[in-house]
Amino acid sequence: MRCSAFALLLAAAANANAACALDLIDPASGTRLAQVPLSAERSFALAYVHSVSLRPVESRYALRGGGIVQTEEIFDDHGPGMSTEALTGERLETLRDDIGTRFVLKMARPLPQLVVRLHERPAFQLLVDGQSLGLDQWRTRSIEIRPDCADDREPLR
Repeated sequence: MRCSAFALLLAAAANANAACALDLIDPASGTRLAQVPLSAERSFALAYVHSVSLRPVESRYALRGGGIVQTEEIFDDHGPGMSTEALTGERLETLRDDIGTRFVLKMARPLPQLVVRLHERPAFQLLVDGQSLGLDQWRTRSIEIRPDCADDREPLR
């Protein structure tokens, strides 16, 4: 099993403060590739390049009620599969700043399962507490991200 120095440092920190972490699993084999501890906010993001539009996307998540909830999606181009309007209870905002114009879809979508399907072009990065971990380093077709919180074992509602 190949593991970056960042992942090893995070695994060591998880042992010291094992409140909540993300398990990165190879769905094909069921093997745990890494465990990434989370801060008290229990939030993380996935940054990638959209496979068709080749534009950057950041999807943000939080752990709630024992599961993963998608809280925001930030993008600058409505590529295939990207939201062009908000669903009930969601809000699509336009953000204009020094970086340019981006769309921010605010939501609270519970996800029964979060599987990242890796592609040749997009380099998926797991972003946790200002650190980045490349998900393509294990050369798997996909990676499942599972919450592992010692104090939060009830099912997602």
